Amino acid sequence: MKNFLFILLISLCKIIYSQGWMPQTSNTNQILYSVYFVNDQTGWAVGGNGQVRATTDGGQNWLTQNTGTPVPWYEVFFINSSTGWLCGGNGTMMKSTNGGNNWAFISSGTSSTLWCTYFVDTMTGWVVGGPQTPRVTTDGGTTFTQQNPPVNISNWWAVKFISPQTGFVSGDGGNFIRTTNGGQNWNSYPTGIGTVWSTHFTSAQTGYVCGDGGQIRKTTNSGTNWVTQTSGTSQLLHWMHFPVTGTGNAGYIAGYGGTILATIDAGNNWILQSSGTTQNLRSIFFVNPSTGWAAGDNGTVLKTTNGGITSIKQISGEIPNEFRLSQNYPNPFNPTTHIEFALPKSSHVKLTIYDILGREIETLVNGKLLAGEYSADWYAGEFPSGIYLYELTAGDFRYTRKMIFVK
Repeated sequence: MKNFLFILLISLCKIIYSQGWMPQTSNTNQILYSVYFVNDQTGWAVGGNGQVRATTDGGQNWLTQNTGTPVPWYEVFFINSSTGWLCGGNGTMMKSTNGGNNWAFISSGTSSTLWCTYFVDTMTGWVVGGPQTPRVTTDGGTTFTQQNPPVNISNWWAVKFISPQTGFVSGDGGNFIRTTNGGQNWNSYPTGIGTVWSTHFTSAQTGYVCGDGGQIRKTTNSGTNWVTQTSGTSQLLHWMHFPVTGTGNAGYIAGYGGTILATIDAGNNWILQSSGTTQNLRSIFFVNPSTGWAAGDNGTVLKTTNGGITSIKQISGEIPNEFRLSQNYPNPFNPTTHIEFALPKSSHVKLTIYDILGREIETLVNGKLLAGEYSADWYAGEFPSGIYLYELTAGDFRYTRKMIFVK
């Protein structure tokens, strides 16, 4: 019986600490439709019944921000840590200039439901949703003007601009439109997806869309043509995001049934990650290729600091005689390396990657592990070539080694 319990504890340990996504407490059971961060500490999650949650510590604590309205919020967007906007039901929009401590109504000029908003600076932005959208503002949201797409559909679901002139909008019926003059004119291109829930472009030419039935498409000519990518799922894919930093090769998609997909090669391969939930996920956002959040039904908020990768495995249940951090291999490496460490007793373990200046760039492990031998893999493809440090902290034990990444 004791042996069985020991094996069970080891198995549970493997499950708990192999998961790259960890739940956070949002303090609400409302659907959270949108999550957005301006850095690795400051972010917002918004949803049903007027819910706005804010954090200044990376999501360890989510605090309520009062908007004074029960309208459902479908999108939150901040251009910096002070200035942000909300859009939601019945054409409702609000703006904050102090990080969400206070919110004020602004007029969108329409009663259509507004699903998504995007700003390129503090003055210029767009909002999309039902009929009478897209709409544009050039005065920070004081006034919005309707723009005229070449097709009329019930809902435009997503908007993304990469400059004040070049932008993209997707919606029902596989519709996708593009502008190169700030929305004065729009051109329409079919995607082949039933409903395009989300679109994201990493450059003026390269972009992605996702939608019903696990469908993903990629373009390398600004949306004129779309190529099917394999998702490995039939779940509805609701939102996608490629981090602002990095090469644009790393991207993520959140969908129904707890689906999270990740790519590290610009979508040539999409990997289904373990989210640890079956709740529908509606939004996903990364501040860099490693650190991101997903949000969805029943107040679900998840966070990863290692790109959602299942990064740690127990390679032996034998009890070592001492703490040990082995040299990574291969070394030099490109782009993935393998790190092994040993624990003579149960400990709270942190395995951290630093750049040569000593700045923490990624945490591979941060939690309690049983005694044993473990391995962790680090993917460095989004970082520049150079010397990096990795440090193991376990109780009073601390040891640091060097490794070399060569692209």
